[in-house]
Amino acid sequence: MPSRLLWIYLLISIPVTVWGQQVRFTTSIDAKQVIVGSTFSIEFKVENSDANNFSPPNFGPFKVISGPSQSYQSTYINGIGTRSVGFSYTLQATRAGKFTISGASVKIKGKEMKSNSVNIEVLREQDVVQSERTPQIFIRAEIDSNQVYIGQQLMIRYKIYTQVNIENYNILTESNYAGCFAQALDTYKEPVVKEVINGREYSTKVLRKVAVFPQQGGKIEIDPMVVQVGIPSRSSVRRGLLSSFGLERKNINSNGLSLIVQSAYDDAPEDFTGAVGNFTAGFSVRPNQATTDDAISVIIRIQGNGDVKTIRNPELNLPREFEIFEPKTKEEKMINATDSVRGEKIIEYLIIGHQPGTYQIKPSFTYFDPQKGIYQTIVDSFPVSIQQGTGVLSTTADNTLRQETEGIQPIEQSTKLHRVRKPLYLRPWYLTGYVVPILAFLFLSWRTKNQKEKVEEFDPHAVAKDRLQTAREHMLQGASRAFYEEIALSLKQFIAFKLNLQASELSRQRITESLLANKVETALEMEVRQLIEKCDLALYAGYSDPSKIESTYQEAVQLITKLNEVL
Repeated sequence: MPSRLLWIYLLISIPVTVWGQQVRFTTSIDAKQVIVGSTFSIEFKVENSDANNFSPPNFGPFKVISGPSQSYQSTYINGIGTRSVGFSYTLQATRAGKFTISGASVKIKGKEMKSNSVNIEVLREQDVVQSERTPQIFIRAEIDSNQVYIGQQLMIRYKIYTQVNIENYNILTESNYAGCFAQALDTYKEPVVKEVINGREYSTKVLRKVAVFPQQGGKIEIDPMVVQVGIPSRSSVRRGLLSSFGLERKNINSNGLSLIVQSAYDDAPEDFTGAVGNFTAGFSVRPNQATTDDAISVIIRIQGNGDVKTIRNPELNLPREFEIFEPKTKEEKMINATDSVRGEKIIEYLIIGHQPGTYQIKPSFTYFDPQKGIYQTIVDSFPVSIQQGTGVLSTTADNTLRQETEGIQPIEQSTKLHRVRKPLYLRPWYLTGYVVPILAFLFLSWRTKNQKEKVEEFDPHAVAKDRLQTAREHMLQGASRAFYEEIALSLKQFIAFKLNLQASELSRQRITESLLANKVETALEMEVRQLIEKCDLALYAGYSDPSKIESTYQEAVQLITKLNEVL
């Protein structure tokens, strides 16, 4: 019987990979504007399903240079897997104008599905104004608006524009977000997009996205970001080498930004909580039937794109027959989404009705909508019936108020207690003197052995080899982006496990400092840095030739083996 329970426990403890269920069929292109004669890529991607009978659209005035090429990709995040198949073409613009490329069609589970259409503008070379002043590489800090409210989310995108190949880049100096709460978002999946600036065609990519929430009114200055890029030097091209030793390092400054921050408190209603953004709110009141002895739980769940950490607890306007206790924040978190930060806050109030009757409990939440420039109030109403109690606070209510448990428990009926003589093994002196020390000794012995077994069972090198095997599968499938993501992740996770680093500490600078602090030779540390830079390059450029992918895989295998020997 114990062994059966152990097997059941092990089975339910094993993480299960769940495949995403939402089927999507999308179209994307790597250009907003191109010049006549230029080429661009278009991809039709099916996610979380097999695709049959793929049919491309009519590309109209665009000439098909190559395609369709088929690619496969699988990703796993927090136990949730996503798989996709893509069909891509390289097209050439043959005449000027603004064009719409229709979606493609596939059959998914017997039903025809069509992807979205995309727009592109083609410019004639003689129509664009050439500017000798425009540099080959520059970085822009871009915002949607420089006029915001205190607490309103503003997204800053640092976008690089380049006409030359960039081998790698490194952020040297982060912008100063004084007077703001700032949270960076992931940019690994940001695509490379072609744009025409002052008559010149550039490849662009968002290097960094930062959500900022101003915390004070007035004018806020955001300093430029400084980025160092590595450009292949002419000497390295002549030698046929492309390594960090043959790179020209150049520091590039973005532009600075000025924000004009207004207060949302002018003419605010009394129940305004300080929430600024687009929000939703949900309410619950349980139980809806109680006695004068019972505690009732009122929960408010707030979700939105504002800074939930600065939101004050909404006041409950209750009938005077009710007593309210200090509210408790059960949950408060900020979550990174694709292009914004989402927040959630859950607040619980405990109330007790002291007079029998039927009442309406009306929780509400008021926030300021900066897009509309108005205050919005979300309110709901819940009927609650109160019956006369015994005049003694129920066991459940008493425990809830004292311990602040997560929810309201079922109301227990009072029972009469009778004193009984305890047997020897239940008497306090016996438990204290004999049973407790024995149980404590057994527990400590079991825990020590269990922890030792867990440590022995966990092998970071084995985990890294599994990830490298996954990377090899991506390589064989031609999924270069997924390959480089897996290579970078296997190396960084291995170093994190070995050096006890948190995920937030896995910057290139932090990894370098940690390796050198652990007496790793400079040459080996440089190999690590170069491999991470190579992965960043591939992810930035969006493609890589097969020979470089194979050599990168072998390099990663050898490097992790070396690190395993010295760490």
